[in-house]
Amino acid sequence: VNLGYLCQACTSLLHSRKMLQHYLQNKNGDGLPSAVTPRVQRPPIAPIATPAAPVCCSSKQPTADTEASEQRALHTVQYGLLKILSRTLAALRHFTPDVCQILLDQSLDLAEYNFLFALSFTTPTFDSEVAPSFGTLLATVNVALNMLGELDKKKEPLTQAVGLSTQAEGTRTLKSLLMFTMENCFYLLISQAMRYLRDPAVHPRDKQRMKQELSSELSTLLSSLSRYFRRGAPSSPAAGVLPSSQAKSTSLSKASPESQEPLIQLVQAFVHHVQR
Repeated sequence: VNLGYLCQACTSLLHSRKMLQHYLQNKNGDGLPSAVTPRVQRPPIAPIATPAAPVCCSSKQPTADTEASEQRALHTVQYGLLKILSRTLAALRHFTPDVCQILLDQSLDLAEYNFLFALSFTTPTFDSEVAPSFGTLLATVNVALNMLGELDKKKEPLTQAVGLSTQAEGTRTLKSLLMFTMENCFYLLISQAMRYLRDPAVHPRDKQRMKQELSSELSTLLSSLSRYFRRGAPSSPAAGVLPSSQAKSTSLSKASPESQEPLIQLVQAFVHHVQR
């Protein structure tokens, strides 16, 4: 359960950039990062003849330095949070049923597995009193998709936080990490949803509501994911991890490239399952 709360905290901070910036600016009670402080304390030049010009220049320079330093700190923390999040999600997979097994094996002993996420679809908050839910996993996928979009647009130099020699290497590393995060999210979501659906103790009304919510949310995410792959994104690293059919019909071979991604195939199969 603690891993679920850690996942929720990371997602909440990655989702709300303003809140993350606020925490960084106010860490240890300081308004500025420690790297910026020495610049503020440097000796004044104090020219006598024309005081206005130097004051103007000196007032602008620390501001630019401060913003650049804060952006570097933000990107470094975002990358750290993303690594923690991906590893947390991967660890949670050890405590949920195998997707293929829970989909196909009717004799699976459900008592061996606890519910890891609450049957709720609210946006995750940075609050330890709010239990991790399906909303946490869906929000994590959204965060990963948004970050992938920013990488493609080169909107922000997040790749610098990776610490690799070239931007291309940093971009590849981040994309792989984001895809890994999404894959684990979908895996956990499908496994936990099936855990609820196959549990006789869960009220049929709650099961039906979950089916409707998941069908709607996952269909939206699938559209976004398909658009991403259509733009020429690299193939999902899940090819050797997620289940895929061994034999493909001629109709599948003519399908669009993004529809043959193992990740999309898995989510589509689950959506069709809950819509039945």
